Formats: sequence, structure tokens, C-alpha cells
Amino acid sequence: MPKAVHWYFDIREGQYGWIKPENTVNVDEVGLDSLVVGSADPRRKAVLKGPHTRNWTSFIEAITADGRALVPGIIFKGKELQKQWFLEEFKQIADWYYITSPNGWTDDHIGIEWLGRVYLPQTTPADESDARLIILDGHGSHATPLDNGVFNALKAAYRRELEKFSSLTHSAPMDKVNFIRAYVKARRVGMTKKNILSTIQDHLMDNPT
Repeated sequence: MPKAVHWYFDIREGQYGWIKPENTVNVDEVGLDSLVVGSADPRRKAVLKGPHTRNWTSFIEAITADGRALVPGIIFKGKELQKQWFLEEFKQIADWYYITSPNGWTDDHIGIEWLGRVYLPQTTPADESDARLIILDGHGSHATPLDNGVFNALKAAYRRELEKFSSLTHSAPMDKVNFIRAYVKARRVGMTKKNILSTIQDHLMDNPT
């Protein structure tokens, strides 16, 4: 077991154990592509394949220790969002956080904007005196609940959506529209309250020692 894991549990239990589950948030970044599902490790970037171009796309997901998923973020590679990426059917996810970056991955600017637009408003404590705890993955141990639990279910569901897509449309490219469509369906299966609570218990609350 990595030292960072033991250090985390010592710190959490000793200094942050009093923070309420609903105010404890784990955030991480996941990369998905049209053929395989990768991690957010920059050395293994995920690719979204269109008919003529290669574009990196990643997602920011955050969960609370009481089983809630915050609005996700989608980071496209590019300079600006294109209207044709978003169809009428996507009204149900209009409140998702969409943004572009030069490489399709998060950076300091996106992180700060995400904090202001997603994290802060969606995690406001009922009691203003309550503290909030946000747990980030520094890519040193990859021991966060999202990276070790929920993302596994999400990726498995996404693979199934890709298999369905390829069996129905052999010639259609996995463009951004179909990419979002597949992720929406996969997220309904992978980001359930049951999955979130299970991985929170296994990777956030229970000390492996």
C-alpha cells in the first residue's frame, strides 16, 4: 500500500473526519475515446476520433461522500465550442460544464473556472458555518474513489455503448455528437448513487490497514 494512502487516512481521520459526508467531495478527470478507454494520465491521453481529425476529450467528474454526483464537465480540444456539437436532444444536459482547451485536458484556468461554476454553487452547505473538503488526484497514487471505483463502472458502460454504436453504424464516425450521446448513457449506468456510495466506502472511509 503506497505511503500516500496511509498518510491520507491519518490526515483525514485526525483532522478532517468531522466534516460532513455531503460536504466532502472527490474530483477527478477521466479520458475516454472512440475505441479504448484511458486514464487522465497525460502519458496515456484519450483520443476522440472523427473522420479526418484527432481530438483529445476529457471529463471532470465530482462526487460527494453521501452519494451525489455533481454536474460533469466536458473539455474538448479546440479554441471555442461549436453549436453543431449540441443537438435538441441534449437539452437535458444543457447545464453541464462545457469548455475547450488547447490539448483537451484541464489546466489551472479551467480548474479555477470549474470551482466557481460547478463546485462552489453545487456544494454550498446548508449551514454556512460548515466546512467543505475537496479531494484531488495528484496522479501520484491514484487512490481516489473516482479513479479506483466509479470510473471503472463508467468505463465499462461506455465500452458497451461503443459496441452498440459500432454494431449499428459501421461507417458513421464517432464524432463529438455521438461521443456525448454515448457518455450520457454510460453515465446513467456508471455514476449511480449505489456505485458512488460503494466506492466511497471502499476507498474513502475504510482505512485499508
